[in-house]
Amino acid sequence: MTTSDSADAAPGEYSVEGRRTVPRGDLLFKEGDAADCAYIVEEGLLEISRAWNGADVIIGTAGPNEMVGEMALIDKAPRSATARAIRDTTLLVVPFEQFEWMLEDTNPVVRRLLERFVAIIRNVNDTNLRLTLGIR
Repeated sequence: MTTSDSADAAPGEYSVEGRRTVPRGDLLFKEGDAADCAYIVEEGLLEISRAWNGADVIIGTAGPNEMVGEMALIDKAPRSATARAIRDTTLLVVPFEQFEWMLEDTNPVVRRLLERFVAIIRNVNDTNLRLTLGIR
């Protein structure tokens, strides 16, 4: 895939709405937020965490060339985790409309697979969080 600043991206490309810089320590988005875009980390590092009984549990990181926030666009559910910059981070912004356009252009079977994978990932993340904290 290539990036383009144009909303008229051809199939196989995606357009970005611009770049966003998140200083070290700042939130990109919070668990439970509504989603209007996904992000591709251009440089820097994000910490991905979930809230549980008042504590933040780190479930992963995202670095250069990784996408975050896409699950909420696929299943149109609230953000499943919080993303915080642990280094100054520059991101490419992929707006919902562009993301949805790409999904609409996808084979319906593949789209259903993506939706199913997101459901499985959300379930696995919940299970892993409970197991990590010793909660059944």
